[in-house]
Amino acid sequence: MLNAARMTIKNTGLSLQNQFFYLQNFITSPRTMGTLMPSSPWLCHAMLSQIDWTTSLDIAELGAADGVLTRRILSRMRADAKLEAFEIQPAFVRKLNQMEDRRLQVMAHSAEHMSTDYDAVFSCLPLLSMPLRTSMKILQKTQQQLKSKDGVLVLFQYSQMSEKLLSRYFTWKKIRVVKNFPPAIVYICKPR
Repeated sequence: MLNAARMTIKNTGLSLQNQFFYLQNFITSPRTMGTLMPSSPWLCHAMLSQIDWTTSLDIAELGAADGVLTRRILSRMRADAKLEAFEIQPAFVRKLNQMEDRRLQVMAHSAEHMSTDYDAVFSCLPLLSMPLRTSMKILQKTQQQLKSKDGVLVLFQYSQMSEKLLSRYFTWKKIRVVKNFPPAIVYICKPR
């Protein structure tokens, strides 16, 4: 497990300062942060591989943190696509606002307040760490805001314990990603 963490750090090009930044935010707010380290390149790839990037998409990212997945989403999006990145941690909001891309709009509030329709939603939110009512509201809102039955929610979790909650709103399949610290499960969800 420690080797996986070292490999993740090496392959994401994380500096010691960035690692400390994640740790500091986790200590300050573990219920909303949910992780000690950013997502690995392998986890990001597993999530992004679930979308057809050849079409113009309206996309949301829930729990964008410092933009590890955000940058990868932007690199795959068409020029006419749009991305709304939701993040409530002020330090991460500042980092996201430093990204200069006209397709990106940083939403400095909870995903509970989504008001746009989306083709795809990516979520890095720690569903099990958050209050149950908040998790349920976000999943229900996501289900409602997906444009059609073809819309997709792609999220990761560190355990299978959220599957019952996901099943209330979505049908899903899952993929395990072991090259992440800790290992993660990617869920590909379609609205019920």
